[in-house]
Amino acid sequence: MTVFDPESLFFEYKLRYRGTPGLEHDPADYPLRWEVAVSCPSPTPGGDGERQLGSAVVQVVPKAGMINLFLTTGTADREMAKAVKMLTVDRPDLIREYLQDGGDLMIVSALEIFPEYRGGRTGYSVLNAVVETVGRSVNLVVVHAAPTDGEGSPPEGSLAYDEAKSALRAYWKDFGFEDATGDYLVFFHKKILA
Repeated sequence: MTVFDPESLFFEYKLRYRGTPGLEHDPADYPLRWEVAVSCPSPTPGGDGERQLGSAVVQVVPKAGMINLFLTTGTADREMAKAVKMLTVDRPDLIREYLQDGGDLMIVSALEIFPEYRGGRTGYSVLNAVVETVGRSVNLVVVHAAPTDGEGSPPEGSLAYDEAKSALRAYWKDFGFEDATGDYLVFFHKKILA
């Protein structure tokens, strides 16, 4: 395990968006999908090289409480569609409390730290940096605290899957997330003051 000073990490943000974000956009085009590559200094003698240590994908929905969130999932990734269903069907109270007056929503679609760089709360540093850059106006952050369906992931329902899910929940709750419903956790970044 290699522990990094969060200030030494490099973040490369990528957003491709047509026009200026706003309520006049087609709802399916409304979310801002940010892809983030995270790297660290390479320990080569005399070199200024970098090596990638992880990545993240987050979607920011500006003024989420003022639009029909179901319509935003038309071209969204699967994680966003599931998170929006959770918010609109299971926990509409979160929309009313944190988003209805124009609050922004961030959905963490993916956050991966490569195995050799895990530990030392590297994931916390990455998520905190993403929230404090692209999510500065975000009121509510949603994360699905369950292993992803990918190569090398334990099959759903297995003991390894349940252990990984439990570890992810504990990890993100330690960051400050709270239970929403099912495997979803929420983080109240900024509460709109009345």
